[in-house]
Amino acid sequence: MNTDIISGIQLYHLCRDNSHYGLLSMSCGSETGWGECVITTDAPHFDIIAWGDFLCKLNRQSLADARNTALLNRRVWGDAKTELVLMALSGLDNTAAAAKEETPDSSILFQESMSYFSVL
Repeated sequence: MNTDIISGIQLYHLCRDNSHYGLLSMSCGSETGWGECVITTDAPHFDIIAWGDFLCKLNRQSLADARNTALLNRRVWGDAKTELVLMALSGLDNTAAAAKEETPDSSILFQESMSYFSVL
């Protein structure tokens, strides 16, 4: 699957008790990998567009190139963003194992999200 190209990236912003969470969905063909992270805590407001802008670099990359991009940019992106991407890519690499895990319902996530960012 390493020759496949990332065809969709969606970032959902969820908030609980002033803690902001990111749930990342990366698609490659009909497969989807998920990643999640704590974005920030104790912040009354959060701009998902400014925070998620780094994801634009990954659009239309192969899975191998996206992994390399994440690892090469760890210093700039920080650990949370890098691990978020690597987690989603890992889900795409291990689609058989990921299929056994429960995947979030995108329509429910969209309704419950504080904000949403999609890379087209």
